[in-house]
Amino acid sequence: MYLEISERVLQRAVQAVLSDPQRRWTCADGTQIQVVASGIINVHGGPDLHDMAILHDGVIYVGNAEVHRRASEWGTHGHADDGRYASLLLHVVLEDDAVVDAARWTLVLDAATVKLGLHLAAERRNATDLPVDELQQQALRRLLRMTAAASVLVRRLGAPAAMRAMATAWIERMLRRRHRPVDAGRLGIMRSRLDASPMGLLVRQLSILAGTELVSAIDRAERVRIAYEGRSIRRELFVNAVLPVLCAVAADEQRIALFGWFWSADSVHPYGHLRRRFPELPQDRVWQQQGMLEFLRSYGERSTVCADITRSYGLEHTMQFLRLAEAQSEQLQDPM
Repeated sequence: MYLEISERVLQRAVQAVLSDPQRRWTCADGTQIQVVASGIINVHGGPDLHDMAILHDGVIYVGNAEVHRRASEWGTHGHADDGRYASLLLHVVLEDDAVVDAARWTLVLDAATVKLGLHLAAERRNATDLPVDELQQQALRRLLRMTAAASVLVRRLGAPAAMRAMATAWIERMLRRRHRPVDAGRLGIMRSRLDASPMGLLVRQLSILAGTELVSAIDRAERVRIAYEGRSIRRELFVNAVLPVLCAVAADEQRIALFGWFWSADSVHPYGHLRRRFPELPQDRVWQQQGMLEFLRSYGERSTVCADITRSYGLEHTMQFLRLAEAQSEQLQDPM
């Protein structure tokens, strides 16, 4: 049954089912990946999904994906001689009936997964608010943008000082927000005590923390009050100042844990201004809130996909853990 659905319907189903950034997928060769952003559907010629972001071994790869009912359609559709398909990240198929080596990974979806994707895609067509795929792209953009800024500060100042600088920038943003009055004095005390707090010590002690220990260490640190703040302010400090520095200096195994935390952590509370702006969107997870915040920050820009941030911020040079698909890497090597 699922092998007979149209390619356009299958594209939407695959995009929808890959939109869970917490899920780990096992590829045909046994490799495990996480699709942290499921990409944008291409309605023109070329690969079906553009600007997909995949996490593997602590590295984020940004590139395109092609979707087929049967792997053998790669040949019958003439993709082998089409340069637009030369550097694919992912080949998604329902039936792996032919050897295709054109993509970095091949993912085979079973009938139950496709059925779930069709259901999720139908729900999306009825939604009237910010699409989930765009929200994921925005959340990833925000994390990478802040990590790029932290990386620059780390090289210039060292990790602890970079964390303090990121905290200062966050406090300044908080003081400018009209929708949320804050106590500048208490935020200043919080910043002055950050270094010696369990949250600040995460940065100093990162080298001795295994990736498997990192998430529990974050959880313990978040429970300890730094000054007079509540947990929601402490979470914002972590996301805006501590997490970017950790991502900038972490080893690969640790980055997998940090990205896992980002995509799975429950939010502390909903933001009222986000609920007013996006009444239909849930705020159950940190990444959902971060995606909405980044959308508001960049509202009105021409484009908001992952490829654009790599061009804008030069992340290949400022973040060691970011690698792009081959074609995008070659483009980034040219002077801007």
